[in-house]
Amino acid sequence: MSIGTQNLGEGLLWIGVFVAVVAVLCVVTVWIARRRGSTTVALDAASSVAQGWLFLMALGVGLMIWQWFTQTEISVSGMPVSLAYWPGAGTPGCDDTGGDVPVLLCATGDAVDATVAHLTLGTRVVMALGQLLGVLLAATPAVLVIVLVHQTRKGSPFTRVASRSFAWAAVGILVLGTVTDLVVGIGRTLAAFEVLPTPEGGGELTNQGIFYLTVPLWPAAVALALAALAVVFRYGSALQHQTEALRRDTEGLV
Repeated sequence: MSIGTQNLGEGLLWIGVFVAVVAVLCVVTVWIARRRGSTTVALDAASSVAQGWLFLMALGVGLMIWQWFTQTEISVSGMPVSLAYWPGAGTPGCDDTGGDVPVLLCATGDAVDATVAHLTLGTRVVMALGQLLGVLLAATPAVLVIVLVHQTRKGSPFTRVASRSFAWAAVGILVLGTVTDLVVGIGRTLAAFEVLPTPEGGGELTNQGIFYLTVPLWPAAVALALAALAVVFRYGSALQHQTEALRRDTEGLV
């Protein structure tokens, strides 16, 4: 959640309202679970939050499709540019004029939030694909939580289903987390190439003329942690099967 406001107190107030709404929803979920006599209140709350999150992700996909393929004007955040907006063309560089008052000497930028229109279909598809991959990445933890809650409610949290879920989540986050940033970056650069002049033109606002491709490291770290949990749950599943087999043998002897 992000809020833009000129008044710091007002911004903090809105964040407090958001946190309060989330807290109330959690309290209501817990209260309903207790009224029903549930013995797994925390699991019920986690499942409700995960399902709500998946609903928001599905809604986001619908809005994204509507935006990218029906609207001519599209907002592009972080579009890579070469921007020299102060002191401007023909003005000497960053020389301090003296004095003790805080003053801006010069500034450049390498990205802007822009509104563009009439992009080609190929660029629109690439940018839409980047957003779709981002939604799938955000939905992966919610799916994992729902599967684990379901298995725990069945009384068998340490099962092959749980260990496989961790393994698949590790693969999904590794692939989606890596590919999403690449595709989003390519889409933003393609948009800049289409709507901005080349650096050789000498304008104050141009495209960068090159592709900067970034491969984040956090998906690998998260995937490694989930893979370790998959091994732990696989070991727990083996112990659970051994315990159940031993109990059956013991009951047979009795």
